[in-house]
Amino acid sequence: MKNKVFKTLTLVLLISLFCTTLTGCKIQLSEDEYTVGEIPKGSYRLVYYIVNEEQNIDGDLTFKYVTDGNITKMQSYAEFDMWQYRAQVIFDTYTLIPSSSYKSNVFYSGKEKDWSVKTDYTKEKATIKAIQEDKQADKEVAKPARYLDNEMINLTLGLIQIEQDDKVYINVLVNESAMFAPYGVTNQTMETITVNGKSYECVKYSAKYAGFSLFTARESYFWYTNDRDRRLVKFVSGSQIMTLKEIIEVPADDPWLFGE
Repeated sequence: MKNKVFKTLTLVLLISLFCTTLTGCKIQLSEDEYTVGEIPKGSYRLVYYIVNEEQNIDGDLTFKYVTDGNITKMQSYAEFDMWQYRAQVIFDTYTLIPSSSYKSNVFYSGKEKDWSVKTDYTKEKATIKAIQEDKQADKEVAKPARYLDNEMINLTLGLIQIEQDDKVYINVLVNESAMFAPYGVTNQTMETITVNGKSYECVKYSAKYAGFSLFTARESYFWYTNDRDRRLVKFVSGSQIMTLKEIIEVPADDPWLFGE
């Protein structure tokens, strides 16, 4: 939910298909090595307050994840006055490498067209399918050795071990632009912050996409708890701010945020 809404998603995919034939569009992906430290555990719902004046966003965003051995499933859901957001990523608990992802926006006004994008990582290439009403765009993208999905990075980036002042480039699939891009992540500092009346000792990461992309290149900031859980406490990217409101431990069979 950290990214701007692309209201003409299939057009973006078609542009990216065309762009692969243009000189200078190929991105040099990262070969950096990195270590996943802590891993997701248990079953939780995490509720965040999210605001973005540029996009008229003001409300709650809920994440739910369930870890079942080697597999973790995560969903995120938000409903605003004019539209609804859904996303899901299934990934390896220990490597964080995704096997599938899904993202959609449903609009209530009738002025914008609903869209969704699905990615299957289980084949030799990542297979991306975008649908916007009666239009569809498909693309296959070569996968790097290690990668994340853009819809999972808010909750999982803090699990990657980065020493203070060090920087690592992590390959991330940006669904809207149908391409992998290196995400430069820096462990900036330790910081105690207060959000929604509660103080947390945090590790602060900054991150920014490198190279050509249809995706925004602005820098983002993440605050994760400095403990074994590495919970996201705060996220800032431009005018978008997300702060932790509530952590709820739930049974593994707790209903998901939306049906598949």
